[in-house]
Amino acid sequence: MDVDHARCVHYSFLCLDCEHGWDGTYDIDMTVDEHGRLAPVYHLDGRQSPRCPNCKNREVRIMRPGDATSTRPHER
Repeated sequence: MDVDHARCVHYSFLCLDCEHGWDGTYDIDMTVDEHGRLAPVYHLDGRQSPRCPNCKNREVRIMRPGDATSTRPHER
């Protein structure tokens, strides 16, 4: 399997559990599997797949840069 570093991309994130919002930069590596299909692998701060820095949950919404600061928590 070949791996090429594609780029760094800035995103905003929102935790779907605790509703914490933050900004981060993804490193996106493109992999090519044995069938020749492209598959992106996302790394945030050296870890594959982002985790909420507040509660460590992996269920996050990825948004355009700056959207995390405009997100308001829902009333429960």
